[in-house]
Amino acid sequence: MKSTPTRSQTVSIRPLTHEHRQQLCRLIDRDPVVSVFNAEHLAKFGLPDAQRATRMRSPFGFMGIFEAPNDAAAPAENSALALGAAIPRALRQMAQVFARPLPFSPESVVNTQDAPADSIAPVEEKLVGAFWLGGNCVPVDIPEQYIPDVAAFISQHHRQIASIFGAADTVLPLWEKAEPAFKNVLDIRAQQPLLYLPPQRTISHSRDLYRPGLPAPQISKGVRFARESDNKTLLQASVAMFTEEVGYDPMTRDSIGYKRRVHDFIAERRTVVAVNAEDVVVFKTDVGIAAGDVCQLQGVWLHPAYRGFGLSAPLLVQACELLRPRYPHISLYVNDYNVRARALYARVGFEQADTFATVLF
Repeated sequence: MKSTPTRSQTVSIRPLTHEHRQQLCRLIDRDPVVSVFNAEHLAKFGLPDAQRATRMRSPFGFMGIFEAPNDAAAPAENSALALGAAIPRALRQMAQVFARPLPFSPESVVNTQDAPADSIAPVEEKLVGAFWLGGNCVPVDIPEQYIPDVAAFISQHHRQIASIFGAADTVLPLWEKAEPAFKNVLDIRAQQPLLYLPPQRTISHSRDLYRPGLPAPQISKGVRFARESDNKTLLQASVAMFTEEVGYDPMTRDSIGYKRRVHDFIAERRTVVAVNAEDVVVFKTDVGIAAGDVCQLQGVWLHPAYRGFGLSAPLLVQACELLRPRYPHISLYVNDYNVRARALYARVGFEQADTFATVLF
């Protein structure tokens, strides 16, 4: 039986605030392709001020992993006590809110209630890692020695998250520690190659999309950005793609939210489509995540009636060509067992840059 994770007394985990933005950006910028989700969410949500963070009932946003210098923590009878005394009052209150002992553990990240503030030498804590905790849990950078601490934190505070995903070398050991606290696992995808299309890579393919013997209306034109008039058949295509990929119909869980996402992507020119002679969407892909000049494609899909006719590669090449002026750094990730998709991406020019893993709930 796996034990439930506990936290160490030498590390503090709490919401990051706006004064940490530069440090967080440095962590994200270590690998902009791997961290594009976090870069987009930082641009979208920002970081709260300390007062606002203290009013959170449960953590949301970017969580920071803080440690005190080893030599500073050593003289203290309780190293966590020394760390807490160095934190400004507002941040110390926030740390106490989000660092209460777990029901199954006597440890606490910070314990300063009985400490005279002038009895302990100030200690400057250091931000050594971070992760996003919202609808999903996504590591930015979690030092290996603090994975059990992060697992304990999300086990206590996860509320209801849809997934844990990111670089496999962090997600998998994090999940191993956090697993006892989660009962609603849908799937674990341990090997998902992260593929990258370098901006200098020449991509080309036949632009002729006519296919003799096609048992459906021909694709009369190349790809373009989706329009509002595509909404009905694009929604059908998106639902079909999601159901094939994830294993359930998204309309059964949050139909309003899913429809809004499709509509918003049209408005933001983040969905690329090809339609047939009857104006039905038969190919699509989304700029699922984007930050700066980096994007991650999601939802690549071709209607079943058009598969097996050599259309996937030219359509995807056209989509990448359309997106490249805005996003020269294009990536996507794929399940390792999807041999046909991996072969397609290799033909287009994608190469493996890393490996992701996803735990779905």
